[in-house]
Amino acid sequence: MEDNGEVFPQASLDAMMEKLKKGAVKYPSLQEYAIELMKVIDKNNDGFVDVDEFSSCLKSLNIFLTKHEEHTLLRKFDTSGDGKISMEEFYNTLAANF
Repeated sequence: MEDNGEVFPQASLDAMMEKLKKGAVKYPSLQEYAIELMKVIDKNNDGFVDVDEFSSCLKSLNIFLTKHEEHTLLRKFDTSGDGKISMEEFYNTLAANF
């Protein structure tokens, strides 16, 4: 359902990833972008990003998504399904969609 852009345009994973990837052009590599972005997102420095950190970071980066989009995107990054994003999950998801 979430990735059916024709029926749910706001929930298109491709559109959301494009919004997130725009910031990468300022960095020499995707890895450096992912590391820097993870530092910004992980406010409590526990090595993981939860839904609240993810939501506030997106807004601070001028990436405005609906709550549905945020949760859809979080699920895309959270490949383990534990409700939080690790650095490995974050980088691997960015790299797979770059």
